[in-house]
Amino acid sequence: MGSTTNMAPFVKYLIFTAVCLLIGGSCGEHSVDRRANVVKRTDNDTYYNIYTKINTLEKYVRNLETKLQTRTKLLRQVLKSVLELDNNLGLPSKKNAVGFTTKLPTTTYRSTSSIIRGSPILYNGGNAYNGTVFTCPSPGLYFFHVSMLAKTINGGIYIYKNSQQLTLAFAGHNPQWNGASVSAAVWLDVGDQVYLRPFSSSLRIDYNSAFTGVKVN
Repeated sequence: MGSTTNMAPFVKYLIFTAVCLLIGGSCGEHSVDRRANVVKRTDNDTYYNIYTKINTLEKYVRNLETKLQTRTKLLRQVLKSVLELDNNLGLPSKKNAVGFTTKLPTTTYRSTSSIIRGSPILYNGGNAYNGTVFTCPSPGLYFFHVSMLAKTINGGIYIYKNSQQLTLAFAGHNPQWNGASVSAAVWLDVGDQVYLRPFSSSLRIDYNSAFTGVKVN
């Protein structure tokens, strides 16, 4: 009886120890599993953040592409409008520009019916000026200018359109070298002619005189 009684606490101790070991092992397994789950969640979170950032960047790039396409389209529309405006304005190119400039050589004219000759011709766009007369090649507004240096009494030069006197450059009454200039803006139709004639029956002009005409529009 005494031996059985002494062994009872020892058996209880063994049973208690076994139970603790079982419980501890189970708790340890659960602890390891929890740690593994934490690591797994951390890895998943890391992958999630990377994919989220990639998706965000892809959306940003797509938005940039859309904006670029929109601006390119607008730029093309603006360029098209500018080209259409340029065509509507009908701005002359060097190829089809009409105009001329010529010097008036030193000459003495004795008649008011004389046509003043130009030489050398410095520019002759459209070849509409033949050295004496400008013949209109296309309808439009034209501008003409003559500057003269004369040494005669009552020295002057008229700008004519066909048989119509337009404007007069008058150098004065004194028989000495005097300068004068005049301009005229006039509408011309095809075939109209513009030229210069002396104001008086005696006109001596210097080679520094010049005659210019140009189509404005």
